[in-house]
Amino acid sequence: MDPTTTTSTAPATERRYAISEHYIDGPQGPMRYWASEPRHGLPVVFIHGYGALIEHWRPIMRPVARRHSLFALDLYGFGYSARPGGLPSRQGWADQVATFLDRVVGGPAVVVGHSMGGVVASEVARRHSALTRALVLVNSSGMQPYERPLTPTDRLLLNVIGAPLVGETVAGFFANEWGVRQALLASYHRKERVTPELVQTFAGPLRRFGANSYLAATRNATNLVIEMRPGEYGGPALLIWGAEDRSIPPSDAEAIKRLFLPQAEITVLADSGHCPFDETPEAFCDALLPWLERL
Repeated sequence: MDPTTTTSTAPATERRYAISEHYIDGPQGPMRYWASEPRHGLPVVFIHGYGALIEHWRPIMRPVARRHSLFALDLYGFGYSARPGGLPSRQGWADQVATFLDRVVGGPAVVVGHSMGGVVASEVARRHSALTRALVLVNSSGMQPYERPLTPTDRLLLNVIGAPLVGETVAGFFANEWGVRQALLASYHRKERVTPELVQTFAGPLRRFGANSYLAATRNATNLVIEMRPGEYGGPALLIWGAEDRSIPPSDAEAIKRLFLPQAEITVLADSGHCPFDETPEAFCDALLPWLERL
């Protein structure tokens, strides 16, 4: 979805809003973001997962923007934001988001993170709690060390990916439309949602920048985990999960609640896998929007 101007009809009034694209200099270079205007309701910031970008949120953007101020950004190394050198970290990404909240949003916001973006969102909540109005994790990664410790096979694969030249060769083999499609199909329960348009959207940054930043994130995967003590973030929290997620099952939501966020509400969406906002967008909005209204 390209940023557009849309008319939304509410009772006894007609509201127009626009979603537009911008760039701003951040702590490690330019970062791309989308924002809706005019501002109203709550500011809600969406953080994508590994290999994704702003456009992945497009099925739920209009329903959210009708009621709230929507923001979405590309994390460094993904989408069309800058490609800093070195290994990415949850702390670095959290600082990126905090800069965005301070300079663009202008204050605290509801922070929504999907998959790896959930790790980033949780790090924002614990390190920048004054900028976190509420926390929403969507099929968040980061629980693997607690729930599914690495097997010898997993460690072997990470060692192979970490080896000089070998990792680059592997990344180059999958850094194309075929590899993107296979990765999406593995994540989605509703395979029909993996359209040619979605594949092209995900492949765009790979064509422009290559796969080095994706490889860097993979090489640091063991450090991209949730580290939060109970009570470290005490604000409102919501966990939204696809019931059919095979890689990060709903039991991880229960573990996050048990270990880190005892105040969190959990909503599990039927007929959805790892990306419920794209697989079942109406059900996702039915879970998110009433919860936002209660804030």
